[in-house]
Amino acid sequence: MFSRTFLTVAMAMFTATMGIGMVTPILPVYAESQGASGAEIGLAFSSFAITQLFISPFSGRIADRYGRKQFLVMGLATYIVTAFGWWGTDAVFWTIAFRAFSGIGSAFIFSLSSAYIGELAPEGHEGRYMGVFGVFDFVGFGVGPLLAGVIRDQFDIDAVFLSMAVLFSASTLLAFLFLPQSRAVRAGSDGAPQFVPWGRILSHPYVQALYIIRTSLAFAMGASFTFVALFFENELAATATMVGGVLAAQQVTSGLMQPISGFFADRLSRRALVLIGSALVAAGYLTPALFDSYWVILLGFMFGVGVGSSISNVAAQAVTVDIGRGLGMATVMSVTSTAFGSGVLLGSMITGVVNDQIGTRAVFVTASIVVLLGAAAFILRTAGRPIDRFEEPADTPRRDAEAASG
Repeated sequence: MFSRTFLTVAMAMFTATMGIGMVTPILPVYAESQGASGAEIGLAFSSFAITQLFISPFSGRIADRYGRKQFLVMGLATYIVTAFGWWGTDAVFWTIAFRAFSGIGSAFIFSLSSAYIGELAPEGHEGRYMGVFGVFDFVGFGVGPLLAGVIRDQFDIDAVFLSMAVLFSASTLLAFLFLPQSRAVRAGSDGAPQFVPWGRILSHPYVQALYIIRTSLAFAMGASFTFVALFFENELAATATMVGGVLAAQQVTSGLMQPISGFFADRLSRRALVLIGSALVAAGYLTPALFDSYWVILLGFMFGVGVGSSISNVAAQAVTVDIGRGLGMATVMSVTSTAFGSGVLLGSMITGVVNDQIGTRAVFVTASIVVLLGAAAFILRTAGRPIDRFEEPADTPRRDAEAASG
């Protein structure tokens, strides 16, 4: 498992998600300090999802055709520009604009890194590979908010942005120096790349189901991450370190659970695991709506959102890898990346209105309801439907040997 390719992608993702995690609790507060309204705060968090939404459907196809490495490196580098952009501005417009620019990076980073790992996973071990990879992803994202809270309390927000730039510089350099090139789809006898048609991909019931569950979970994430810092600081008088601690506890718990979730995803019903995990996530997001205790909410985010998201995400990722073998690994990963972008955008913007009209506690109730609806739709769409492994075109070779061997 631990080939050069796996370790390089994993470590690049660890530093990258740490950088992304650092800005998660900071940006809404930063936008509010600039005079942003509730809707503008939602946009400051979620505007990256707009660009990600438009670019993600094509990022996988482009990478399958021309190779993944250069596009992954480019995606990481966009966050360096973004971090310096936030450091140099004090206007809401530019805060939102640089957040939107970071969506270019998100469109390539998450789909292509997952495609690299998916290519390495043997059949029947999709959960194991994606679960172990998830440790680097989720723990990095979890450490980020806590690190940001400590830096902000000790210094200021500008120091957070500069630290983020350093982390992304390290991640970009790591990928550039050590990541091998990979081309999942090579040219056929006529010299043209061999791709499964979009219509065939989008009509697949599991692709549709994966899009739905990914969107619903991202909706809840977008809603929560946009307003959790404001809720704790305004309602509970929590410090930035305390806010970072909640997000870190959630993500680190989820990260440490990833290998265990992967073990079960390779042995139990993945559909059932998606449902169980989603129910736990919904219960966790309800705690800010029902309780005023910081510690109760902390436990809810750890064992509800953290454990639940690990179970549901690993099971869904394992299904994505299985589907991607026949439909194009990076292409299918880019579809789920699009779902993530649309979910975050909808979650942040819709709950921005909910926050303005009803209150912050209603944001978390809305997030819970959407997660449950998404899980129900996933189960209904996949009921009685086996995962079809489409055959690749006759003259399309298997995965690139260098990427497979690391």
